[in-house]
Amino acid sequence: MIEPEIWFALYKLAMKGAIHESVIVKTSELGDDLGVSQQTASRRIATSLEEGYVVRVHTASGMSIRLTEKGRNQLARVFSNLEIAFAPPKDEIRIEGTVVGGLGEGAYYVDMYSDRFEESLGFKPYLGTLNVKVSGETAQQAVSRMKHSPPLVVQGFREEGRTFGDVICYRVLVNGKIEAAIVLAQRTHHGKDILEVIAPMNIRKKLNLKDGDKVELALVPLHLAT
Repeated sequence: MIEPEIWFALYKLAMKGAIHESVIVKTSELGDDLGVSQQTASRRIATSLEEGYVVRVHTASGMSIRLTEKGRNQLARVFSNLEIAFAPPKDEIRIEGTVVGGLGEGAYYVDMYSDRFEESLGFKPYLGTLNVKVSGETAQQAVSRMKHSPPLVVQGFREEGRTFGDVICYRVLVNGKIEAAIVLAQRTHHGKDILEVIAPMNIRKKLNLKDGDKVELALVPLHLAT
């Protein structure tokens, strides 16, 4: 999770135009904007560089800074949260589906993203997914509404020559009892009617579920998610 003071520094850089292009930044002026010393402002730029939130180039005119995609995403998440907070409440989104068997690949991919899921979702996931088949017009409409809601985005990465893409996540309650998340991966062998759900525990065992059982996934809006 990004530190608040680093997020605020990215916000001030964005307000100077660094989202769309490289801009000349003086640490003394940035310090004034942040209400800190020039030295502290320099340290926050250094931390932002280390975390990959910005890129910096020294030019004849001074230090030029631009936000990276990773840095822009940090601001976009807060923007999405604020949009939800200011928007009038809407009807709750509930998705009903049927538990189905998986392909046995869930554990591998959950393991690869485990630390990133923990950072974004606030829990370390059980190494496996609950697969829920969604059918019927009402359930499909609920899924469509969910996909038009602001998500949590777990950023992709490269490891051992392989590319693991971004994962879109939606916080849900399973049967009103278990805090979990629907995960939508860029690469999946499942059809569009299958939702993969992760949680801190084995949902099947916790709720004594078997293939064919009905479950309900209630969307937890971002501003209510812990």
